[in-house]
Amino acid sequence: MVARGMRFSALGVEFAIAALVAGVITLLAIAGVDKLGTIGFVMPLAAVVTTVLISRPLVAVGLLVGLVILAEGGTFGLFNFTGKLYEQAFKDVTILDLLVLLAVASVAVDVLRSGRAIWIPRPLALPLLTLMLAMMCGLVVARAAGVTLHFAFFAENILAYLLWIPIAVANLEISRKQITWLLGILTGLAIFKALLGVIVVLAHVGSSIEGSSTLSYYEPAANWLIMIALLAVAAIALMRFRAKPWIWLGTPLLLASLVLSYRRSFWIATVLGVMLLLILGSTVATRKALVPVALAIVASIWLMGSINVQSQAPVVKRLATLAPSKLEANAEDRYRLDERANVLGNIKEHPIEGLGIDVPWKAVVRPLPIEHEDGREYVHFAALWYWMKLGILGLWAYILIIGGAVVVSWQAWRASREPYLRAFALASLCGVLGLVVMDTTASFTGVDPRFTVLFAAQLGLLARLRRTAEDEPADDAGSLFSGVAARAAGGGTSTSSVLRFGSSARG
Repeated sequence: MVARGMRFSALGVEFAIAALVAGVITLLAIAGVDKLGTIGFVMPLAAVVTTVLISRPLVAVGLLVGLVILAEGGTFGLFNFTGKLYEQAFKDVTILDLLVLLAVASVAVDVLRSGRAIWIPRPLALPLLTLMLAMMCGLVVARAAGVTLHFAFFAENILAYLLWIPIAVANLEISRKQITWLLGILTGLAIFKALLGVIVVLAHVGSSIEGSSTLSYYEPAANWLIMIALLAVAAIALMRFRAKPWIWLGTPLLLASLVLSYRRSFWIATVLGVMLLLILGSTVATRKALVPVALAIVASIWLMGSINVQSQAPVVKRLATLAPSKLEANAEDRYRLDERANVLGNIKEHPIEGLGIDVPWKAVVRPLPIEHEDGREYVHFAALWYWMKLGILGLWAYILIIGGAVVVSWQAWRASREPYLRAFALASLCGVLGLVVMDTTASFTGVDPRFTVLFAAQLGLLARLRRTAEDEPADDAGSLFSGVAARAAGGGTSTSSVLRFGSSARG
């Protein structure tokens, strides 16, 4: 009876505390509405949610990545209200900035609370350190050029995503089994996004392309997610692993959405990724067949650009523009060539320090046929963007980041034994190599906010996967992917290469 009374007493105390907290929040919401309007009602609720998320790092990071995947920008034909996630909420700060800050802070609090040492994967240590130094140089040069330090600082917010998100995700305390479940959820989200993309095209409610059709996704984030999912499915098929039927049923949707995006750079990157998959994961006989296949693809593209194709299909028209002879005829492609020539001219005048953050380039070499909003602060070539904004140190940082991404993907692939983890790592490796080609036609890495969040989280997850592959013994547990026990796949392991800060126990 005493124990029961104590239990009821404890429940009564918890109920009283909850009621008190609810009452305080209600009063704050009423006062907020009276003083600030609608935002005053939201602020107390946001404070409660923030308090909960700051103690749940995996939930905070998952919320960030999930919202970035689901919430499209203004170019998407459905759910246009989701684009407000990327608009400025308070002065120069966006809601996405706040979500990134919350996710990174949540992991930092968890690391401090548990007494773990902050872990930075060695393949990413030098690239991220170089990026940090380049960002500082970009601020100094921008300030010398007359840009207000406040504006220059907030103009580097997307580069900050690339700097801190990989470290945060790499320091999450998650097991290999949890990573497998996360990859299953991400695959499901990729198929769902592909379905929405196809619906947009069929309903003709998205952005138009070639004057006669609608594209699925113009922004790179969804296309990157779908491309990695396609490459992972191809890796699973190549390795002859069994997967859940819903993965195979969703594959045509993934392919259709990517094709109907009409993003030529993603087409090329996907083809390149598949060829690399065949090289890395197939037999010698299959590899020998790659040379004639590659030559056939190049010849087909050349023929499409050289022959007067009668088909009016938008896909055929878009393929035809891949031929070099078609570049000058397209106004946007011609603009990109003129833009690149002018940016190179500006870089020649400032080869070491660059122009600085938030400093526009000038048309010093060629006049531009058209002008784009904020076009003078952008260039369709990522390496040149880093060089222009952050100087020669920025160019070096970009090269190191791509190199570090290749290394960490390779290590995760070679160290993992579960088939689906190996497939994700191999798909990431081939995808990053395809990204090198994509970044020569547009600037994605560290420039586009949604793409940068996904890419940075992917790097952190690969690093975490690399570490858990060494820390945990392989097992035959099932997953979201497999209907039967997955057989362990081959792959070498080696001693983890990490940098540690502090002397506490291993994290």
